[in-house]
Amino acid sequence: MAGSLASALSRALDLEEARAYELAPVGRARHVAGLRYLLRMSAPPLPRLRAVDLNLLTVLDVMILERNVTRAAERLGMTQPAVSSALARLRLLFDDDLFVRCGKEMAPTPRALSLAGPIRKALDLIQASLAQPDAFDYTASHTFKLGLGDLGEAVLLPRFLRWLEQLGARVRIEICREPGALLQNEMRLGKVALVLDHVVIPGEGFRRERVLDIELVPLVRQDHPTVGPSLTVDEYMALEHVILEPREGQTDLAEHTQAVVGLSRRVQVQVPHHLSMPFIVSQSNLVCTLPLPLARLFEQHFPVRVVSCPLPIHPIPLFMMWHVSQEADPAHQWLRRSLLDVCSRV
Repeated sequence: MAGSLASALSRALDLEEARAYELAPVGRARHVAGLRYLLRMSAPPLPRLRAVDLNLLTVLDVMILERNVTRAAERLGMTQPAVSSALARLRLLFDDDLFVRCGKEMAPTPRALSLAGPIRKALDLIQASLAQPDAFDYTASHTFKLGLGDLGEAVLLPRFLRWLEQLGARVRIEICREPGALLQNEMRLGKVALVLDHVVIPGEGFRRERVLDIELVPLVRQDHPTVGPSLTVDEYMALEHVILEPREGQTDLAEHTQAVVGLSRRVQVQVPHHLSMPFIVSQSNLVCTLPLPLARLFEQHFPVRVVSCPLPIHPIPLFMMWHVSQEADPAHQWLRRSLLDVCSRV
């Protein structure tokens, strides 16, 4: 009934649209808009997804293939009455007979045939989503967003990228500006895959693995006028220093050395990153203290040198950290294994 009413109104709308051109433009627009509103209100409502039992779509899919209630019931592992009941609910849902008896078979109506393709695609998509994920294919395009810090960016990232190139991987890397421990919300949302940091991210939802223990060493310019190949602790403390800005949750090196040695460092410059230190040290008599892998890297590119000094500082652990929601993802597992392998070669 609703369908025939909508059809009649549609034909009426075509006639009235033709007549509307005799009206003034404003009156014409109002006249046609009113008819279109009446047509929308008379059309049968679309079923809401939350009101649809998705199991019914499986029955419809199999019935279109088998065209027989008995065979469909056997294929679905259901009883014939259950399949018949599902068909009755489907007919109400789509306001169509869907299948009509034709000899020993149930022939699908045009409406059923029009639903066949979309429903098959939807069921395939749901099935694929429920299946176990395949192994990560690094030859397919993929992007990882990471928080690595100075050591990770300058020492680990180039090695990782070189390995990806040799592997033929189509993996793109994006580096976050913020330190890893400040990226908790992004990690929870899956926007950041993992971070490398000295500061541990608290909370049960985060996993971590210790990947490196970093020794801290002094660095001075190659032709420093007063510093030889080694320094005593007292000589080290007497020099003017470039220091790294302390972060919340991280042990301050100045406070630590003062507590152990009983002396305070003479701080001339404080910077937010290690990466600016060799530029400053190479053109001054200042000394900086930084992770040994970074110091060795800077020796290769700047006129600076590492100095031996028995600093009263234990090696600082570097942690790889990620959110538990990504732990079982094949791509994330591959990324963790790959970075662990790179860290093991430092």
